[in-house]
Amino acid sequence: MSVSFDLGVLATEVTEIDAFGDMASKLGLRGFTIVGLQSEPLKTITENLQICNRVILHGNNINSVRKQIDKIRRRAMIVSVPLRSIDVVNWAAEDKRVDFLTVDPTQDNRLRDTTARLASITNTYLEIQIAPLLQSSGLNRSKLLKSYRESVSTAMDAGMGVVLTSGAIRPMGLRSSVAMAHIGILLGMDRAYADSAVSSIPKSIIERNTKKLQPGFVSNGVEILQKGDEK
Repeated sequence: MSVSFDLGVLATEVTEIDAFGDMASKLGLRGFTIVGLQSEPLKTITENLQICNRVILHGNNINSVRKQIDKIRRRAMIVSVPLRSIDVVNWAAEDKRVDFLTVDPTQDNRLRDTTARLASITNTYLEIQIAPLLQSSGLNRSKLLKSYRESVSTAMDAGMGVVLTSGAIRPMGLRSSVAMAHIGILLGMDRAYADSAVSSIPKSIIERNTKKLQPGFVSNGVEILQKGDEK
């Protein structure tokens, strides 16, 4: 397996960043996210560890979410929207500034085929966070596992990519890439795709967004090399 990144770490406390970093290094991770704790999209902590700024957009209508993303996109490496309101989710699936549609275990809303097909065009990924699955048991775990499997199947059938993340809110919630890939297999992925969902896919998202956030970037294949003199 290649270099692995956990783009679903939900750290919100500055005091825990070092502890997350220590645990990530022990598990062989090369990067992880924090939620709104730094002004720059990407920060290099050591030669082998990077921290990405993540923003989760919440809102009951499209206008609310659109206003949020207009304000934060330039300082966020990862932007995600929970799978809730179908109108908001479909809008997010079509907006190239949104990276993830995240399955929300507290909601009955599941990924629809139409949403997945929209997302496949814009390279917006389905995010599966494993923490809710590990923290549940009995019937609740069975229901959640079924929901996750259905969402993964819908995404992959439509050509929408899937990313596996820990969903960790504490350092002990981090998992190795091997452990997360095993859960991906339980969710219906083959071994090769499960490995890529925690390694090459997250890595490619960071590389893509790093390029997009450069000052001269206009769109894929178009870049301003030098501004002409104003007349």
